[in-house]
Amino acid sequence: MLKSICYLFTVITFNLHAQNSTVAFTLAEKDLLPESVAYDPDSQSFYVGSTRKGTITKVDADGNQSTFVASGKFGQWMVIGIKVDPQRDELWFCSSGGGNLVGYSFKDDEEGRPAGIFKVDLNTGELIKKYTLEKPGEVHFFNDLVIDENGDVYTSHMFSEHTIYKIDRDTDQLEPYAKSELIRYPNGLDISNDRKSLFVAHSDGIAKISLETSEATSLNIANDIKLTGRESADGLYFYKNSLIAIQPDLSQVARYRLSMPQNAVMESEILELNHSAMDHPTTGVIVGDTFYYIANAQFEKVNEDGSLAPEISAPTILKIDLK
Repeated sequence: MLKSICYLFTVITFNLHAQNSTVAFTLAEKDLLPESVAYDPDSQSFYVGSTRKGTITKVDADGNQSTFVASGKFGQWMVIGIKVDPQRDELWFCSSGGGNLVGYSFKDDEEGRPAGIFKVDLNTGELIKKYTLEKPGEVHFFNDLVIDENGDVYTSHMFSEHTIYKIDRDTDQLEPYAKSELIRYPNGLDISNDRKSLFVAHSDGIAKISLETSEATSLNIANDIKLTGRESADGLYFYKNSLIAIQPDLSQVARYRLSMPQNAVMESEILELNHSAMDHPTTGVIVGDTFYYIANAQFEKVNEDGSLAPEISAPTILKIDLK
């Protein structure tokens, strides 16, 4: 059922749906605590990263599941953001230390927290290169990444510093790219279709970074739209002059339509809310006009001693039509 609420003086429409998403596939290993999913259009395969085991599972076009990256194979920790670069036959992923990972014992205020970006050959599954920050006592966390048409990688980093890092294709070095007081705890990020702007979800809203100047500005967001604090977005994806956002604490997937120029959120549409499969939704990937996303990362099922609660469900990837 569609319910519309119209506000005077504000161009905002909330479309409240129920159970619009359908199950794309589930994973056989229940204890993955998956955070991310990527897609390879050439092989029509999905890749799902595990925060619990530090693995990447491949689901091919026929639904067959296999381990693409084994636990600890490249010295990685939790697998966080994943992206496929089909033009160069590469898979990139963020990895960071953390309590979800089996056997992880570092304390942030003692040993620190390591993190890195890993580049893997999509055909062989072998490591091409890794870019790590592992200095003892320093606390690092790479959250998500995006790849531009030139093969440059932008990645969000938080904790010790709230910064966007970049791996330039030519220099092949991981370096700070954009740091701003406007961006706190950066998370999901994506590039606009005109390739001029990088949109970054963070705890205080959504920032827009010019890819020409690396300067950041904040998107103007109407008071009726909540995108800060517990309502802030995890995964963020650019789609037809709008941003598709996953808001875990709301169990919500929403579309935020942008103004022209792209400096404000003009309208909000809830695409999915409280789906029965949801248990901390996180990130996704747009394939054509369909959005696939992790429905149940189940992070809250990790006990203080690192064990898992017994009522773990099979990891579920939902899909929803964006047209």
